[in-house]
Amino acid sequence: MADWIPASGSGHPLEALDGAPLEGVTLEVTLGPRNRYGATYFKASLRDATGNASQPFLLALHSSGPYPAFNWIEIITLNRDADLPNGTLTPSDTGVQQLFNRLSALIPPGGHLMAEYESDGWSETRRGLACGIPPVATPLGDAMFHAGCGIAFKDWHFAEGGIEGPRKLQGYKPLDDGHRLARAADMRTEIESFIDSQTKSGCRDLWEAAIERANKILSELPPA
Repeated sequence: MADWIPASGSGHPLEALDGAPLEGVTLEVTLGPRNRYGATYFKASLRDATGNASQPFLLALHSSGPYPAFNWIEIITLNRDADLPNGTLTPSDTGVQQLFNRLSALIPPGGHLMAEYESDGWSETRRGLACGIPPVATPLGDAMFHAGCGIAFKDWHFAEGGIEGPRKLQGYKPLDDGHRLARAADMRTEIESFIDSQTKSGCRDLWEAAIERANKILSELPPA
């Protein structure tokens, strides 16, 4: 397996992520080998003001190519606790949103962002999807939507033939304004149907927060 190298000075698109600020610390990105489809593994750590770096808290894949669907990032694991020599740093929801925003900025129109929801940090998303809450009204879907990669979603809720990995959401970045408006209309219909639906048995603790997210996103969609 190839050695991991710093993204800085590599000429790789992920070089733009290296050194980016995140809640008072900076991101440190290293590049790894390519998988069998040509996507590049990468890790991100956090470096504090004293120069100390955490263990990697993010493991992901980056793919690029000539067609929109070839351009994507997949978050394989995201550990909300980054261990530094002088303690543990836990990025807030705002910090996680900043990270998603920075990842989204590396994906061109028509590309997509994928993120696992198996880990403990996304338990509300996992339970919400099982309750029938629309992806965009879950914490993970909301973060992807506000990063610009959530005009439509696919829920990979099972591993197809054991090769697709953990359950994950795939959020799409619109190709152009026409695509954005068309998919926004579909999302509006889905959200309105959800808001008017009855709370499912065993899901009451998730419903109120999901309805609040849904109403906020509804107000941010283009007018019907």
